[in-house]
Amino acid sequence: MSSPTRLRQSAHPVAIRLLHWSLAAAVLFEFLLALARMQAESGSWRQLLMSWHQPLGLLIGAATLLRLGVRLRLRLAAWQGPQWLAWASSALHGLSYLLLLALPLVGLALANARGHAVNLPLLGALPPLLERDLDLADSLEDWHGTLAWTLLALIALHAAAAAWHQWVRRDGLLTAMALRTPKSSPL
Repeated sequence: MSSPTRLRQSAHPVAIRLLHWSLAAAVLFEFLLALARMQAESGSWRQLLMSWHQPLGLLIGAATLLRLGVRLRLRLAAWQGPQWLAWASSALHGLSYLLLLALPLVGLALANARGHAVNLPLLGALPPLLERDLDLADSLEDWHGTLAWTLLALIALHAAAAAWHQWVRRDGLLTAMALRTPKSSPL
């Protein structure tokens, strides 16, 4: 049996790693806020959770744009593996970025269609994208939920792929994305 292919000889740039893990934490917290809001019985508690959910969602959208810019500017290590795997990885990342951008916009449109303004800390209310339209709001709510669960499925697939790289391919990909990289040997 041949030795495992090393995909990454060194860690990815710090900016990419920091943005990756910061977005991962923010998206996890965003899902927890949404789930807590669905379970909350008190209207005031639901409103408080929404007042955190909306700005965090918009922050995730903005951070995704930043991450895309950084990703386009900084090069990753060259891919050394099957082409179909590179394509699958690119497709998964592309769909994830698309959803990370679409979800906040659909959420903002949903709030506006319900007749609610979205307030950002220190900035106040954002200008509405749409007029109040409750029928449209119902459709947007369905879309927002579907997109969110689709994103969660892609994240699960992403995590499974990372585990596969770590424990099956043993190619160093997870190490390349670690926040703290191991110190190299002096030899």
